[in-house]
Formats: sequence, structure tokens, C-alpha cells
Amino acid sequence: MVQVRPYPKFPSERTQWIRKLRETVIRPTPDTKPQVLLEKEVGPEGNLLQTGTVFLINRECPWTCAMCDLWKHTTTSPLSPGHAPQQLKAALAKLESTSDCSIEQVKIYNSGSFFDARAIHTSDYPSLAKSLSPFNRVILENHPKLIGKRITSFNGLLNPTLEIAMGLEAADDKLLDLLNKRFSLDDYRKACDFLHTHAIAHRAFIMVQPPFSSPSEAVDLCIRTAKFAFDHEASCVSLIPSRATTGAMHSLSKAGHFLQPSLVTLERCFNEALKINRGRVFVDLWDLELFSHCHSCFELRRIRLDNMNNVQQILPEIRCHQCPPLQSAAR
Repeated sequence: MVQVRPYPKFPSERTQWIRKLRETVIRPTPDTKPQVLLEKEVGPEGNLLQTGTVFLINRECPWTCAMCDLWKHTTTSPLSPGHAPQQLKAALAKLESTSDCSIEQVKIYNSGSFFDARAIHTSDYPSLAKSLSPFNRVILENHPKLIGKRITSFNGLLNPTLEIAMGLEAADDKLLDLLNKRFSLDDYRKACDFLHTHAIAHRAFIMVQPPFSSPSEAVDLCIRTAKFAFDHEASCVSLIPSRATTGAMHSLSKAGHFLQPSLVTLERCFNEALKINRGRVFVDLWDLELFSHCHSCFELRRIRLDNMNNVQQILPEIRCHQCPPLQSAAR
């Protein structure tokens, strides 16, 4: 049973609080095979790209965000040099063997930051870049505080176009602090400026209805955050509905600090973000059923969102007599 504990005031205390509430899980080992995923994603030119995603096994992120469950997929200690290139080669071979057409774009996620030198060793950069040479575009996830020279060093070795994915979450410094993100909006601006100066694209992950925000402000907060990302040259934004998947999130929920968003709220956020019309907008469909309370219309709503990801247009609303209608968000 999850205990309801007061949420600490200071980041170091929050980190301990979050970690103490972690449930027991079987974490991967250095021998665990990386998972892969094939999907299609609209590229910068508006065409659908065959996209492979690789989930590398690696050490845990040095930050401890309140909502993060990615630590479940990390090793308990850093891995040795040479391990990441071996994983990547095996994962790419698996992707190629399962795809019926050429993969144009690759995302590499390692449940942390690619440019964390204790996760991806700089000595591995040449091997990693060589393995990625057949692709047109490579997307790497990274924390805003780790945007710097290691990125330009790796980019200099790459044949594909590089894009950096950053977790912006919410354009609100108070919320970022409460989420234990350990960066400010000014830090994010500096990271964007660095990437823009070096002609490196980036995308932003945005939380829909994060902890410490109310359902009534969810859509406006999401749209404000998307505009902030586009203001700082993001090529696209990805909307991630907040999930209660860890002990910390369950405790925040019990304390009244977090309510999981509804599918209707997620739909409204997607609609309004597309209306900004300043870049691509995607919505994360992973475990989408967690946010639905209606079996009658869920599959139709999932298909609609999937199609909207692909066409980047607002499609006709799914009408269901058991669910509230979508409403335009107040601006």
C-alpha cells in the first residue's frame, strides 16, 4: 500500500523521497537485449517516414524526476565502453530484419541522456556514428543541462541529420521545480540557442496534465508550453499524457497533487496544439487505454488520434453518448 507522505520542499530531499517510494522491479542486466519498435512518423517535409526506435539498456539518468518510470529499464550501474555500440548493432539488425521497407529515420532512447558521458562513452562515438550512417535522420534524447560540446563532437561524425529530443514538460518554472526536473526555462532557452547556433534540430516532450496542475488548466498549460517550444525553434512537439506508474506518482495522487488526464483532455490538447500551426505535433498513444473510461468509443478515438499523427490535421470528432464532447480550449 502506498503511503501518503508530505512532498519535500528541496530538490535533494525530493530525490530521496521519490527513490524511497520506488517499487521492487526486476531491472535489466548488461546481457538484456535492447527492445526495438517500428512505426511511421511525419517528417519535416510532411512525408511519412519509416522510423525505427531503439531502447538501449544503460545506466539510470542522474536526475530523478517525480513522474519518471524509465529507471525501471536501466541497469543499477554504468556499463563499460563498447557496450552501447554492440547493443546498437544488434538492435539495428533486428529492425532491418522486421521491416518490409527501408528505414529512413532512427530514434535512440536510453532511458536517460545520450550525451551523459557515464552512459554513452565518448570513445564509442565513432562506432555509433558508423552504425547510423545508412539513415537520413537520427533522433537522440537528452536533458537540457547536457546540451554542449559532446553534441557537436558527435554531430561532426554523423552522416545523418541529427535531432535532439528534450523533455520540456511544462513552460512553468514552479512546476519544473516541483517535478524535480533540475532545470529552469532559462536553461531550456540556452540549450535551444546552442542547438540553433549549430544548426541542430530539436523536438520537445510536453506532459499533459502533470502533477501539481489542475484538470481545468491542463489544456491551456499544454498549449502555452507548445508555443514556448515553437518560439524556441522546436521542429515538433510530442504530447505525453501523465501516468501514475510509480510509487511517487501514486503517493502524489493520494495526496491530491495529481490526477491522471482523461482521453478527452488529451484529444483537446492535440486539437489545440495542431491549431498553432508552427510545426509538427504528435500525441503519444502508448498505453492509451489507461486514460479512457468508455469501451464503446475507445478504439475509434485511438484510430482518430493515430490518423491525426499521420496527417497533421484535426479530424472529425468521435461522437459518443456516454462521453463529454470535445470543446475548444479557452485562450
